[in-house]
Amino acid sequence: MSPVFRSRLPAVCLLLGLFGFSMLHASEPGSSEEVKSLRQQIERMQAKLVALQRQLDRIESAESQSTSEPLSAVPDVAGDGSVDALESRVATLEGQQVESDPSGIEFGGAVRLNYAWRDYDEGNKDRVGDFELELFRINVDGAVGDVLLSAEWRRYNDFEAIHHAWIGYDISDRMQAQVGIHQVPFGLLPYASHSFWFGGTYYLGFEDDYDTGLKFIHRPNDDWTLHYAFYKNPEYASDSRLGRYSFDLVTSGEQRNSEINQLNFRAERHFSLGEAADLDLGFSIEGGQIWNDSTRSKGDRWAAAAHLNADAGPWNMQLQALRYAFNPENPADVSADFVQTGAFDFPFLMAAEANVYSVNMARSLPVSVGPIDGMTCYNDLTLIDPRVSDSAESIQNVTGCSVSAGGVFAYFDWIAGKNMWFAGGDGIGLNGVSAGRWRSRFNINLGFYF
Repeated sequence: MSPVFRSRLPAVCLLLGLFGFSMLHASEPGSSEEVKSLRQQIERMQAKLVALQRQLDRIESAESQSTSEPLSAVPDVAGDGSVDALESRVATLEGQQVESDPSGIEFGGAVRLNYAWRDYDEGNKDRVGDFELELFRINVDGAVGDVLLSAEWRRYNDFEAIHHAWIGYDISDRMQAQVGIHQVPFGLLPYASHSFWFGGTYYLGFEDDYDTGLKFIHRPNDDWTLHYAFYKNPEYASDSRLGRYSFDLVTSGEQRNSEINQLNFRAERHFSLGEAADLDLGFSIEGGQIWNDSTRSKGDRWAAAAHLNADAGPWNMQLQALRYAFNPENPADVSADFVQTGAFDFPFLMAAEANVYSVNMARSLPVSVGPIDGMTCYNDLTLIDPRVSDSAESIQNVTGCSVSAGGVFAYFDWIAGKNMWFAGGDGIGLNGVSAGRWRSRFNINLGFYF
């Protein structure tokens, strides 16, 4: 925009105003249609010039902050089209400035109620189950400038725990870095299951696990997703804390082992098999150390998995084969065949080495009844085959449906387990008195998400 034009625009407005005033008073106001028409033309021109002056002031301010191309030639102030073009240019400049502003932080959360009927709990059976508050949580997500933020705090009935808390940065369009407490990239993601109860791998610490460290998510092209990560320790450095969301090695009694210095690598290949069919094939490896607080020595641990996730129309199938081994440096009188893990305020023993197989199937259903706008039914099966002495296999099978209705999401699950923790078993892989007995529970989880 010409500086000369900018400097003269106020004078032009003044002269037009004086001209209009003199013309209006050259004869009696409203004495003729000609005077009335002239008055309307002058008023429209004055309004247009005042608006143009304001727009030019805004452009001058925007140009001092923008590196975009210079504006075009001076618009024809008497032509409507040119003024519209100027307004469009102003909008473009303002849009560029808005895009560079921080996007802000969004808050959300959930309240969940849970009903449980357990065939292995006589008191619960006599009461025909229990219905109570299961969870209250708060989520924080968003960005400040180029820095990404995400955190979630949870309050359960008997304890509170951090779920995750990380900051991130998009290094490029293909690479993101996260530091803090975030999901460990191992196996089927984001979950190796469809139900509220998760798969058996969750209770082993290999599904929806959150630790503290650094992770890179790399998508070199549309066909591959790669993860690289290092975790110094679990989400809590206090290894005796049982009130946690993720299942980790915990110290209690003679078991004094904790997880440290973990490396993860995960690779997944994406295939498109047609208009409504997709296939993801991948493998994951994990290795780390085990610190024993009694012997002050480091043992080692590792895990590897091959996984498949397939979608075909309304159907989804998940397959996973996993092998893990924990080799702690225990005192001589403490067996290394079982290690102690824990979460949700409870510790338990699990086999230190096992093969784990997951076979999950789900189908989404086109349901529209009242407020219900979606339903998915599934069956998730996990078989845990211990590879240590004096052990027994553990099985978990969950059959159920999830239902959505606006901000309400509910799970209806029948959980059947043999020798399975949280399903009536004494642990995972233990050869206990009840190792061969099946137990079950019916569970309804009703959540409102906001």
